[in-house]
Amino acid sequence: MEENRIDRAKRFSKIFWKSRADAGVSQEYMALGLGVSKKTIQNWEKGTSSPTMFQASEWFHLLGINPMPYYYEFIYPDTMNQDELTFGRNLPDGQVAEALDLLVAEMPIELKRELLFLFYGGHGSSPYAVMQMVLAHLQVPMKDRVSHASLILQDYEIAKELDKLVKPDNIQPSLEYLRNAVQYGRNAAIQKKSGYSFKVHDDAPTQEE
Repeated sequence: MEENRIDRAKRFSKIFWKSRADAGVSQEYMALGLGVSKKTIQNWEKGTSSPTMFQASEWFHLLGINPMPYYYEFIYPDTMNQDELTFGRNLPDGQVAEALDLLVAEMPIELKRELLFLFYGGHGSSPYAVMQMVLAHLQVPMKDRVSHASLILQDYEIAKELDKLVKPDNIQPSLEYLRNAVQYGRNAAIQKKSGYSFKVHDDAPTQEE
């Protein structure tokens, strides 16, 4: 049976009430942070109304968590299980390319350039090996991730100062974002959170409180 608009709206509302519950914050907190009434937050979470695209983006910046798993759960309700964190592993082969296309389409151009460099940048490491290192990094506790990232940041800064970068004329990380990521990760570890997020602007990123 085809899903009607009301059913889709209710399912869409799960993006908001579940992410807020996962972050452990109140409706009052979200209302204050977004500059709307508590009733508006309740309506979004019931599916009787929906936020604008900007408000939805601000929602996740305020929560400090990655929005993509929640949106993918809405798009692929039969295969995406956020509770078991099985997305990717259990996604049918036929939907992998579709999900990846959707992800890439939403990426800012600089992030696309960075991904291309990871796979084709001639940095001396197999892209598949790099991917395995990233996957392993994401499986360790936040405090360990922060320790590893702090060391990488230090090594990069020293190599840059000594003109020892492997590909100095190619894509480089933003030191500003990298330093902020380490700091926000540290804050998340202290608060015993499993993740964090910050806004990415043309200038310095600003963490949401």
